[in-house]
Amino acid sequence: MGECKLHDLKSVQDRYEKGDRVAGFTLGTYYQGGICVKKDEKRASSIYVDLAEKGHWGAKGECHLYGYGPHLKSEEKAVECFRKGVEEEDEVSQVSLGGCYLQGTGVDKDEVKGLTLISQAADKGFALAICALGDCYKDGRGVDKDEVKAVALLSQAADKGFAPAILLLAWCYLEGIGVDKDEVKAVALLSQAADNGYALAIFAIGYCYKVGTSVEKDEVKAIEYFKKAADMGEEDAISILKDMGIAHTPCPAKQEQQLQQEE
Repeated sequence: MGECKLHDLKSVQDRYEKGDRVAGFTLGTYYQGGICVKKDEKRASSIYVDLAEKGHWGAKGECHLYGYGPHLKSEEKAVECFRKGVEEEDEVSQVSLGGCYLQGTGVDKDEVKGLTLISQAADKGFALAICALGDCYKDGRGVDKDEVKAVALLSQAADKGFAPAILLLAWCYLEGIGVDKDEVKAVALLSQAADNGYALAIFAIGYCYKVGTSVEKDEVKAIEYFKKAADMGEEDAISILKDMGIAHTPCPAKQEQQLQQEE
């Protein structure tokens, strides 16, 4: 599926600085969703606006979808931009318009059409699209449910270093979805995503230590992971620390501080 471009935070950051618009959109998505960085919608907005000003239809559509910068918040205008991007075979616009059809955002809901567009983006090697396609097969959205194919797609996206795919793949191994249940493999994948700085995975590792999933129960280690996740803005981690009676004031994670210094 397309060219293999790594989607870990550093690789995406480097490609964006070199003018790669798809990498820039991916980086904006990371900041928007708190993926491998602390959630920062202001930073996400600045990236999308920058790309939109450079003529990227996918980013301009995202700006209209959320009302970023000078762009009017409008689902209809967002869809219009995505359509123009699709005409130029832009994979970002393909997966974004596909998501609109899946959710019925600015268009009549059409899961089959949404899946077709996402498939087109996935064929170009766009990890976000491959992951989304795998999720569709896992849940049977727009396509017959096929958990084995879902795992194959999630594995492809995970091999590119896309942390959300690694996390979803870990969940498949944890629950035995499309694969034999394997808690050891699941924890190994969670650790991989956590090493990439994904707060949800860091929280999940902490929870494994808290309840003893494939690791020996260790509340000290659990708290350590919960604090790391809290430092990246993970609300569940902040909440569980509070429930455990542990006072913790979140501070920026080291990986985020390093990126800020490099900028």
